[in-house]
Amino acid sequence: MSSPPVVPVASTAELARWMLRRRTRFAVVGPSMEPTLRAGQVVLVNRQADPQVGDVVVAMHPRRSGLKIVKRLAGGSATDGWQLASDNAAEPNSEDSRTFGPVASSAIVGRVTSVVR
Repeated sequence: MSSPPVVPVASTAELARWMLRRRTRFAVVGPSMEPTLRAGQVVLVNRQADPQVGDVVVAMHPRRSGLKIVKRLAGGSATDGWQLASDNAAEPNSEDSRTFGPVASSAIVGRVTSVVR
């Protein structure tokens, strides 16, 4: 089994996009995306990007109002709904599409572009 794609460390250009408000910061909480992302890391999110299968995204949790989660797009499409997956599927407290099913495109906040720290 191949390892998931790594999210790159923020470049100077990505940090400039954040300063120009073209990126949003998001703090990772919990181990569900290990080894790709660890709890406490801060990522930059492109809210304008069209998500593709394999991308790491921030999405609104479909059952917990106001909760944003970071997951990988494991399948689906904008028309049929997206399957969200944790990279650390063995984490017992992780919720993803195995728990709540596919999510609508409107639930996708944006694509994670890089790690700040």
